[in-house]
Amino acid sequence: MRRLFPLILLLIAHIPVSANMSSPDWNGTRTSEAYSSKDIDILKERIDVKLLQTGQAQFTIVYTIQSNRRGVQIPLIFDTMTDRYRSSEEGFKVWMNDEEVTVSSVPSTYNNPDTLRWIDSIGSYLNYSEKEIPDLVGLKYFEVDIPDGVNIIRVEYTADATRYLGSLVTEFSYSYNLEPARYWRSFGDLYIKVDASEIDAEIETDFGDSSGFTGVKEWHFSELPQDTFTLSYTPKIYGFASLLIVMEAGGLALIFTLLLIVFHILWILRYRWDNPGKRFSPVVIIGSLTIPWIYCALYTFLPGLIDRVIGDYASRRHGYVFLIFFIYPIYVLFYFLITWFIDFVGKKCIRRRSVIE
Repeated sequence: MRRLFPLILLLIAHIPVSANMSSPDWNGTRTSEAYSSKDIDILKERIDVKLLQTGQAQFTIVYTIQSNRRGVQIPLIFDTMTDRYRSSEEGFKVWMNDEEVTVSSVPSTYNNPDTLRWIDSIGSYLNYSEKEIPDLVGLKYFEVDIPDGVNIIRVEYTADATRYLGSLVTEFSYSYNLEPARYWRSFGDLYIKVDASEIDAEIETDFGDSSGFTGVKEWHFSELPQDTFTLSYTPKIYGFASLLIVMEAGGLALIFTLLLIVFHILWILRYRWDNPGKRFSPVVIIGSLTIPWIYCALYTFLPGLIDRVIGDYASRRHGYVFLIFFIYPIYVLFYFLITWFIDFVGKKCIRRRSVIE
């Protein structure tokens, strides 16, 4: 029995060992506030986020600004934190008073921040980054002659969600960096609206006074509430797929294997009843080889079947489940000892009954 105890521990331990050791997070598009020129006041800002079923979100940010400077200038610098948007045709677009403007990328080859002083907003970026040389990848700007009075700048782009793949169903999240607004010359009202009407899930946010919600929700702040805000959700799964999620591949494989074990034990006892004089039972040997193999095969291939039933929201990340076949010889030995013992006890009982009769 002492020798069997480490073996049992090894059998139990195979599940965490077979897990994928890489990170379960798949990073999406990071999003951020713009960096403001020292010559403009941002009177009001509105952030609209529309969550899409594709694991993406449509961001629309509207800045209501006023400038005390005339002439061509760069009122805002946008930090997309990625080189994905190489042109406006690829999804990052800006309008000034409903007229689309040309968006340019800050060259990412400069090695001296002083060469960037010609960009009006870059000073606030350097102060925020606290680096001698900022990471210029993803910085975008536009030049415009700002008219007198109040003006509207509208920005639109699509962001990919960060995906957590550590469970059967993917968890989606978006993080928006509000901290650059601390370096604006002025900060007016902030309105945030999240439209999750296309998503069948409860949306979680990290605003202190917010609970989970569905559909559409809006917030209004007169001051910056925090440095970032995050949206996250896990799509709801219904019907047969939800049952499979609860049971998981390992549970399904175990249930089916237990049914086979019951059938196998009955077969062993039936064979021994009909052949009490046989020294070895071929039924024990055949079952000891096939049933552990069936369990390993089910454990390996059922995750893919569950993914197909779940559909588009399946994480499709199950680790190195095929490694279970390396433990197959141990399963065979362990199961053989159990079934051999059952066969041995059955043979003893049959012989004892024959002697009594």
